[in-house]
Amino acid sequence: MRQAALASFAAIIVALGVLSASISTAQQPQQAKSLHFEVATIRPGNPKLGGFSSTSAGSPGGQFRMVNMPLKQWVKMGLSVRDYALKAPTWLDTSRFDLDARMPANQRASAEMMKTLLIERFGLKWHEELQSVSGYKLVTDKKVLVQPSTLLERLKGHATSSGPTLIGGTNMPISELAGALGEVLGRPVVDATHLSGGFDFKLMWRPDDDATVAEWKLHGKQNGIDVDNLPDSVFTAVREQLGLRLQSAKFPSNVIVVDHINGQPTEN
Repeated sequence: MRQAALASFAAIIVALGVLSASISTAQQPQQAKSLHFEVATIRPGNPKLGGFSSTSAGSPGGQFRMVNMPLKQWVKMGLSVRDYALKAPTWLDTSRFDLDARMPANQRASAEMMKTLLIERFGLKWHEELQSVSGYKLVTDKKVLVQPSTLLERLKGHATSSGPTLIGGTNMPISELAGALGEVLGRPVVDATHLSGGFDFKLMWRPDDDATVAEWKLHGKQNGIDVDNLPDSVFTAVREQLGLRLQSAKFPSNVIVVDHINGQPTEN
């Protein structure tokens, strides 16, 4: 089980802007029609187990389940905030819980439901403030290698592909590449290349885990992947394959600061 299993909320997290979290600054919104799970049962997780997962029936009125999920992940889901833009107690990383919930008949699982759950069951309170956060500028290197889209590709439209160690694009703006790199790095990445228009590229680098490397060695070449010749990191891949460079920088960003959260939920 991997962090990537948070598929139910992936679209919420990805939709965030690079430099700000789209969140209400009110600590406890007094909304008459706030979204709730129909039923939500919370149980202690197992801190000794490293893995966690989430699953959802997907349809309105279906089940949403999280297993051994660190409380910090609950907060990131509920407030739709990336890790770099969240200031929270360190114990949230190791405090784990299971959740069995049912969505209302006319609703799918959402960040709003998780936020309401955290407020009501864990007493979550927070505020938003402007802080300086570490990130990267995407700049041109000595020779730009990334190729502008041809007329034919531009007529075909815009396409993207992505994976744990892959970012690909057809007629893709560099600003969108910067956003994708930010997802990989967990840090804001801002396009400072001044390159306009769409570009075609496939950015690949060597996976970190031995199991994936072994699988790629076994099956990769038939798909045009020679894992032994891939760069060791995304930083090297950006420079060698695209002729661009990731340069450390700091940016002003809206940061969510957790003021209070209980270590245990109220009773089911």
